[in-house]
Amino acid sequence: MNIPNLPLTIPKDPLVKGHPLHAMLTDLPVGSFVLGMGCDLIGLATGRIGWRFAGRVAHTGALATGGLAAILGLWDYQSVPREHPARSVGALHGYLNAGAMGLLAGSLILRRTRYQPASGRPNPIAVGLAGAAFATLGVSGWLGGEIVFRLGWRVMPAEYDEQLEDKLHKQGDDSLIEQTHTSVESYEQSRSLIP
Repeated sequence: MNIPNLPLTIPKDPLVKGHPLHAMLTDLPVGSFVLGMGCDLIGLATGRIGWRFAGRVAHTGALATGGLAAILGLWDYQSVPREHPARSVGALHGYLNAGAMGLLAGSLILRRTRYQPASGRPNPIAVGLAGAAFATLGVSGWLGGEIVFRLGWRVMPAEYDEQLEDKLHKQGDDSLIEQTHTSVESYEQSRSLIP
C-alpha cells in the first residue's frame, strides 16, 4: 500500500476571536504555582500535613496546565517568521519554561509519601526545586512580555494605531484605514480556530 506523503502543516493559528490561546492559558499554571508556593511556605512554617497535601495538588495542577500552555506556545511559535526578532526570544522563553517544568516534575517526585518527613512539613528539597522552577518561570514570563510588548508579536500598541489613523484621516486617506481594518479582520477570520 502506498501512503501519500502529506505535508505537515498546521492550517490554523491558536487564536480565538483574534486572542492567542497560549497567552490566555498561562494564567492557570502561574496561579497554581503561586498557590503551591504559598501552601509550601505555610506547610514549612506550621508542619500541618494538610498544607503539604494542598501544595502537592497545586503544583500538580501547575505541571498539568503548564504542559498544555507549552503545547499551545509551541504551536504559536511555529507561526513566527524566522526573520522576526521574536523567534529567538521565543525559543529561549520555551527552553526556560521546559526547564521550569522539569524542576517542577522533580519536585513532585520528591513529594511522594516515601520522601516526606514525618513532621508533616513538605520535603524541603521539593520546596527548593519548586522555588527554583518558580524563579525560572518568572524569567521566562519576562521574556514572554518582551515578545509581546517590546517586539510586538501578535500585538500592535493601540497608541501607534490611533496616531497613524488620525494622520491618515486628516490627509483624507480613510480608504486606507478601512482597507487595513478589513485586512486584519480577514486574517482573524481565516486563521483563528474560532473566528
